[in-house]
Amino acid sequence: MRPHINTSSEALRQRSNQQPLSELFMPKDRPLLDSACYSRRELFRLAGLSSLGLALPSLLSGCGGNNGGNPLPVNYVATVLDARTTILEALAAEHGPSAVSVALVDDRRILWAEAFGYLNKRTGVAPTTETLFGLASGSKVFAAIAILILVDRGLVDLDTPLVHYVPAFRMADGRYTEITLRMLLSHSSGLPGTDYRNASTFVPLAGHVEQILASLLAQRLKHDPGEMAVYCNDGFSLIELVVAAVTGLSYTDFVTRAILTPLEMTHSRFGHEPLPSGGFATTLNAQGEPNPQEYMNNHATGGLYTTPRDLGRLAMLLLNGGRLGQVRLLSPAAMAELGTDQSATLPLNPLGLSQWGLGWDFVRQPGLAAVGVTAWAKNGGSNYFGTQFDLAPEERLGVIVMRVGGGLDAGLLAERILLHALAERGSIAGVPQPVTPSLSPPVATSEAERLGMCGAYAGMYLDHLEDQDPSLAWYRGFDGQWQEVASGLRRRQGGDWMADSHPEWALFVVEADGHRHLAQRYQAGLKHYQSVEILGQALSPLPPLSAKWQGRAGKSWLKVNDPYGSFSALGSVPPLFLLWQDPSLPGYLIVSGYPIAAKAVDPSTSDERALWCGKVAARDLYDVIIVAREGEEWLRVGSSLYRPLASVPALAAGPATITLSAEGLGEWRQLPASARLGVSGANSWFLYDSDLNLMRSVIQDQSITQQGTGAIPAGAYLVVYGEPHTTIQVEFD
Repeated sequence: MRPHINTSSEALRQRSNQQPLSELFMPKDRPLLDSACYSRRELFRLAGLSSLGLALPSLLSGCGGNNGGNPLPVNYVATVLDARTTILEALAAEHGPSAVSVALVDDRRILWAEAFGYLNKRTGVAPTTETLFGLASGSKVFAAIAILILVDRGLVDLDTPLVHYVPAFRMADGRYTEITLRMLLSHSSGLPGTDYRNASTFVPLAGHVEQILASLLAQRLKHDPGEMAVYCNDGFSLIELVVAAVTGLSYTDFVTRAILTPLEMTHSRFGHEPLPSGGFATTLNAQGEPNPQEYMNNHATGGLYTTPRDLGRLAMLLLNGGRLGQVRLLSPAAMAELGTDQSATLPLNPLGLSQWGLGWDFVRQPGLAAVGVTAWAKNGGSNYFGTQFDLAPEERLGVIVMRVGGGLDAGLLAERILLHALAERGSIAGVPQPVTPSLSPPVATSEAERLGMCGAYAGMYLDHLEDQDPSLAWYRGFDGQWQEVASGLRRRQGGDWMADSHPEWALFVVEADGHRHLAQRYQAGLKHYQSVEILGQALSPLPPLSAKWQGRAGKSWLKVNDPYGSFSALGSVPPLFLLWQDPSLPGYLIVSGYPIAAKAVDPSTSDERALWCGKVAARDLYDVIIVAREGEEWLRVGSSLYRPLASVPALAAGPATITLSAEGLGEWRQLPASARLGVSGANSWFLYDSDLNLMRSVIQDQSITQQGTGAIPAGAYLVVYGEPHTTIQVEFD
């Protein structure tokens, strides 16, 4: 049932901390820039929106003025009303965001900027349009622009290998020398993916890109450089080293001097130090108070804090071909590269899914392409933030959406705003309506056809035959077991497999790179178009597991080198890493654990290393490496290190002393039942119940998460972190 939302004018003003809509296009610090001329029919249509209780501006102001015969600019009243209603509904939902900030821009000005929600619900503090939000992966656009500025200056070349600029870059795969800057900026380098450890933390940590360099020494490529493209954060992090090498400045200093300062983006900065108190958004705890600042230590990948209004200045620059006023940052050639489909010439691009620009996820955003409009799009997400930055260059229109917390699809809202704005000003015939999915009758299938569809896929999606039933069921591996996604899938005319209960999506098979892949077709955007994605590669049976791997199957390991991670501190991700088997995947192991949750690995070539398998649409793939340590078998996955769960020492009741090793790795202990736990001497510590659900996290004496009453159940787990050789005291009541 939809929650009741108070949409009176006064309520909207209180929720958004903004001026009433009648003043929206008349900021107090500048004259009226826009005026709108509406027909009588349009006025009656907009008057219907007053049922929301929203005050409408004077729609006739400025009409009839002399504008040289050109159409008057449009006040996007209906677009703003629709967006406001959508945002307020999300804020009112049970698991909605805590704050949202948005801006609509054209090539000359900010058309609309507004902030909604709370920075502190307990005290009622609301955000403003100057409140900083984490841009997350939207920061990649700045990395691409930084490199193109250096291209314009003649300091770098897009098609020169990375090793030319960063000789320290090495991998356990000789093909690494072929990786170019263009490949890094368009996700086609072949690097494994993302080193999440220390990327998002509650303490600023320097040296994340050096951590990536060290980790890559033992890793191999997913594919030939430039063969295909799969989302890869670490490629953008390596751009930091390129910028530093050719400019002598740190990446963050260069971006500040070369982009933020010239564009007068005065509120934008990298979050590598504490931000001004009360000036930035965070998620809220159970009491409605702000959680600590999230530090994104992979600066080029996701480290910028900004506002939609500030980002609107970059949008105006890009909508004007690389120039804003008297400031030109990018040449016409650089602008052309920025918006070129870098994936168009890739040898492997099944279904034409990849349409990467330099830094952009799409240079032809599908929801806008469905109505004949070309748009660039960049999505971003972190442990706190969800962002979307969309531009329609030919329409000279852009939108920025930033939210903190969950429950609102920033990409969908940005698409919705652009579609409504284009329809309102007459660039498209109207806002596209949802397409009713068609469900054709099933066709007869042979047992061979059904069996051909069934099997294991590297993305951990499976199709199984149901007993005495010609339909299929779809399963996904998660936390050591298969969980059903849907059942009743039957083949339809055209070859798709669809369930009567879910006509909005379908499964089908794609041949690519000599392998079969399971793919999904589904309704997207405003349900006005279909999108497709490849879920995973079909896997052939392997020889039986060796005795060593058989002995490891079904066991669990615990992370020991994540002292400040926001994912751990908020309980977003358990510290567990699992290896398990399934009869439908003979010879393989399934791994479940951050960052490669629910993927198959191939342990057939070595007793010390299980290899990731499948490369098409396979993000963040890492081998699982066995590390002999202190007479035990530990695991290394990327730069993350895990110790066996089974050998965690148990503490008896009473005070205890824990001494950290020379490496300062986390020390795990299992605890007795107690009314209270006291820990002193640790930089951070995490308490879990016997099922590894987070109960409490403390970082630098600041309690981040507190679940439950504080009593310690029998069998709970504690991990403590500190400086090497630190002695940590643990006490119980």
